[in-house]
Amino acid sequence: MEDLKQPLLPPHPSQQAPKHSFFTSYFLSDGSKRTKKSKMKKALSPQQTLLISKITDAETYILKNAETTVSTPFAINCLALSYDGFTLFYGSSNGNVSRYHKLEGKITDDVPLGYGQLYGICLDENNNRAAVCGESPIIRVFQLPRFELEFEFQGHTEQVNYITLSASHDLLYSASNDKTVRRWNMNKKTAERVIINHGGAVKCVAVTLDDRFVFSGGDDCLIRVFDNEFQEEVLNLKSHTGCVWSLATNPKSTCLASGGEDHKVIVWNIKDFTPLVIYTDHTERIKSLAFSADSCFLVSGSADFTIKVWDLDKERREVTLNAHIGQICDLLISPEQDFIISCSDDKSVKVWSFPQFLEEEVFKALGNNFTSVALTDKTKCVVSCGSDKAVRFWDPETDEASLILTSHGCGLKTCCSPDEKYMAVGDELGWLYVIDLKTKMLRDQAIQAHRGPIRDMCFTSDSTYLITGGGDSVILVWHIGTMENTPLKGHQQSIWSVCVSHDGETVISGSSDKTLRVWNVKTGSQRYCIQAQEQITTIAIDMNDRYIISGSSMGVVKIWNIFEKNQETIFKQHKDYVTSVYVLKDNETLLTSSKDKTIQIFSLKYRIPLTFLTRKQPILSMAVSSDEKLIVTGELEMIYLQENPLSSPNPRVLGPEENKQKFLTYMKSLINDIHPQHDPDMDSFIILPEFLNTLHFYAFLNYKEYLSASLSQKSAPIIPSKDGFHPLSICLLREMKGVRDEVVSALCKIGKLNPFILQMLENDLVDMNKKGFSLLGDLYDVIYQEANRRSLPKFCDKDADLPIVHISEHCRVRPEDFLDESMLSSQGMGITFYESYVRINFVMGSKESIDFLESLADCPNLDVLRSDLVQEIINYKWETARYTMMYQGGMFFTYMITLCVYTAFYIGNFYFQIVLSVVNMFLLFYECFQMMISGASYFEDIWNYVDWGRGMFMFIYLTSEWFHLLPDLMASIFALATFLSWLRGITYFRLLTTTRYLINLLFQVAVDISGFLILLLYSTLAFTFLFIVLERKMEVPVMLDYLKISYNLVLGNFEGEDYNIIEWMCLTCALIINPIIMLNLLISIIGDTYERVLSDSVAADAKELLDMIIEVESMMFTRRNVVSKQYIQVCKEYEKESDDGGWEGKLRALQNTIDKINTSNQQNSDLAMAKLKEQDKFLAEQTSRLDQILQYTKRQ
Repeated sequence: MEDLKQPLLPPHPSQQAPKHSFFTSYFLSDGSKRTKKSKMKKALSPQQTLLISKITDAETYILKNAETTVSTPFAINCLALSYDGFTLFYGSSNGNVSRYHKLEGKITDDVPLGYGQLYGICLDENNNRAAVCGESPIIRVFQLPRFELEFEFQGHTEQVNYITLSASHDLLYSASNDKTVRRWNMNKKTAERVIINHGGAVKCVAVTLDDRFVFSGGDDCLIRVFDNEFQEEVLNLKSHTGCVWSLATNPKSTCLASGGEDHKVIVWNIKDFTPLVIYTDHTERIKSLAFSADSCFLVSGSADFTIKVWDLDKERREVTLNAHIGQICDLLISPEQDFIISCSDDKSVKVWSFPQFLEEEVFKALGNNFTSVALTDKTKCVVSCGSDKAVRFWDPETDEASLILTSHGCGLKTCCSPDEKYMAVGDELGWLYVIDLKTKMLRDQAIQAHRGPIRDMCFTSDSTYLITGGGDSVILVWHIGTMENTPLKGHQQSIWSVCVSHDGETVISGSSDKTLRVWNVKTGSQRYCIQAQEQITTIAIDMNDRYIISGSSMGVVKIWNIFEKNQETIFKQHKDYVTSVYVLKDNETLLTSSKDKTIQIFSLKYRIPLTFLTRKQPILSMAVSSDEKLIVTGELEMIYLQENPLSSPNPRVLGPEENKQKFLTYMKSLINDIHPQHDPDMDSFIILPEFLNTLHFYAFLNYKEYLSASLSQKSAPIIPSKDGFHPLSICLLREMKGVRDEVVSALCKIGKLNPFILQMLENDLVDMNKKGFSLLGDLYDVIYQEANRRSLPKFCDKDADLPIVHISEHCRVRPEDFLDESMLSSQGMGITFYESYVRINFVMGSKESIDFLESLADCPNLDVLRSDLVQEIINYKWETARYTMMYQGGMFFTYMITLCVYTAFYIGNFYFQIVLSVVNMFLLFYECFQMMISGASYFEDIWNYVDWGRGMFMFIYLTSEWFHLLPDLMASIFALATFLSWLRGITYFRLLTTTRYLINLLFQVAVDISGFLILLLYSTLAFTFLFIVLERKMEVPVMLDYLKISYNLVLGNFEGEDYNIIEWMCLTCALIINPIIMLNLLISIIGDTYERVLSDSVAADAKELLDMIIEVESMMFTRRNVVSKQYIQVCKEYEKESDDGGWEGKLRALQNTIDKINTSNQQNSDLAMAKLKEQDKFLAEQTSRLDQILQYTKRQ
């Protein structure tokens, strides 16, 4: 039993030793795997510290709420907890009793009793005795703590299934297979009598806390009630249709809970023995029940492997705990009500943190389907209408519902005006009712508005107009003051949904004719019509009036671009009719409800499904409060009001409720470095409020296999957390190359199909550029894409001045931002649009702009500089920066002209010196200005030193001329100033496109030739000393003379008339090595440099431009704190890529064509596979139905 000796119960807070955060130590490790911490800790950046903090908070929540498991060699059948909550006893199928002590954190006893399986343990109030029952018909009482047998109770003839003590602990009750319930006296150690007889085996027994009633249940499907006051059986309860397996009474002695073979949990009122509530959510027999100490909660354990916690005070959804893989045998709740302990025949004991219930309220009306619900913020009431024709106001705080009116037909839609003055209701017969919310009465008489059902309606944002859509295919725009209407006609079939833009000028409608129509409210005319290909059941518009979101009868949710009049995104997460769509005010999150019993949560910004909420019944309608803190749904016979988890600051797990505990257990294993098999179902959960999912943990923990599996199976969405951390940013902060490349590769694939997801990268571009990893160029290519949508124009007037660059607030291009409508045509010059999906700060001089440009200039991956996006950004900024650089170049050009004229014609002229001095001082002041605004970065550029050298030498020269100083050095000083001036002037040729390449080549040659010059100097010195040794004609050899001779040999100049044979041999070697070999070496170096510069000409040109743009932006210090990120979009003339660049261009065009074909084929393949899966599912359902029909036919 050594494997049992591990902590089971959570230790008392005072017993917990402070522990170092695992995540902090992990982040400080040098390797990608967990290693021992080094003595020198790496300083963490603020972003790294924030990431650790958020992950640690999530870790704490997971570890607190995940179950703790102890595996045992045998099935555990029964549990008992001491009254102080510190000691746990459990009995197993092999007949052992084990005792676990909380403070010691280990099992202190494991006693084999040897009487067969144990089914029940009871402890007295002082923990001095333990009564045990099991396969043996004898009940044994042991003296604690040593488990010494004190006495036995004999009387039963078959196994004893359950025992319990009275509140006074002097009476023991037992239930046996011999069909009896017996009472035993613990003080006298004697049997008293058989108090209850059943018609079959008795499975359970319970006694009220006041010892008044004893209850028993068994195979005869009855609950028998024995009254201790009258000493007789007084009642039989007959609500179960199968064996009664478990009973429990609450501490207040007011309720009895029973669980049976019929999967029901029934809570009875002990006063009149009537059922208070019946729970039917288990799918197998109920094996164990327990009330909480405050009598507010009931916990049930079932043979369906689940534990359910029920709130008896509020009608909130139960919480399911489902980590066991065998039937639940017994369970109990700690006295402090902080945890639940359960045992199972899966050979485990589990400890669960007592679950936190969501803040929610339920209103029920039998026989009514709530087809529409709405929330009023001022009165905090829910307004509903439904199939019972009643319009109700329900106050969740008082749980009171008031009937406002009864409609002529079944209510289909209700909505509240934004100013909350009126509530409008429409019914299936076309009647319209306007209710005054202040008086809660009809403002006017009901109006026969349509000749068919009013399925949808909405108010304009100013509450002036009400728009209704009817089954007569007509939309009516009502003035709420006069109730006069304007019809909008165009649909051919019934109107199912209407919505109005936030500016109140546009109405959008959806109909059974499978169209979306956009109307002008003021003129009543139709702007355009979109073919939807399926029946639209609900629609909404985003907060910026740019997108329409529609739901269909097939469960499909689509996002339409209002300006392009086409479909952009499609979601197929719902499996049934979509009933409601709601866009949160952040304009980034989308909620949709459906009859498939789910509320799906989508990211409208990134166009990805996030997770979903589950309901027990089909959702017929949904509404969200104006502060977005509450969500209300209308369902079959009930209204469900809950706190919106997305706006709550409380930590919680969002996802399918039935798998929540499995997710916590799964995550706990990962945190503790235990590697369970990857489960894609766990990837659908999100931890709030930080918005963390499994990918964040896979990336942070460097679990590459898990991350690869999730990305390949597309089971987890790549999403940013609340603080902007997504898997790629985590990899960048953690410097994990392997996991990083997996995420980047996945983003490239996903981004081609859904480029909106790339918007999350905008805060990571600088860091990515600095890293310059190999796939970064591919990522930039995906960020900037050609907009080849059919809705965009393909031709324009030949006189259009292209290309046109537009900086936009939106990632999708709008043709009107580039060309007037008059310039667009069906023929003429071909055009194509390009759009980026990552925002960049284009404000010249802003810190964000400079940081981004500097990261590009320092990026080691030249593919980034070659990418179309970076080229467009550089060209756009250069259009602004070049004027400043031209002005600077013009100033230097003026200086150079002045210097040339002075040198050639007026050297020594005082007046020309004055002009030269003024220009020179102006240039020096400019350098001081640059130094002041650039700070330490100023000294990183070598040309700044050249500028100061030129300026200072010129200043010294002019000063010497005026004051007659240093007459012997003036010429040299002026020569140095002139040389540095001409040297600095070379750099200004970067301003010209035609010479920029040559300047770059010159600089690269200067860099590459440094090694050659060292070798040349070495060989020249070598032959200098050789000639000194061979030729001693001079009495004292002059080193400089022989150095000149050696250098002339390099230039090919020599004189050898008086040389002897040895000198000629040395001269020949010098001629071979210095002029010939060195010259060829120099040619090779220059040739290699030329090829490299030519191959990297685009990148090199980009770097030159970047340096100049950064120089200009650094001077715009007044804009440093401007934050304004936007998207870049371009309209170009359509050109075939193979027209330029020779074979290289043709190969690039061919590769692009192949990539487009592959992408198209992949999209078609994905669509085909999706359709096949739907068909397979449909066939499987039909086959299952046929099997059921055949089985039914055979039975008949």
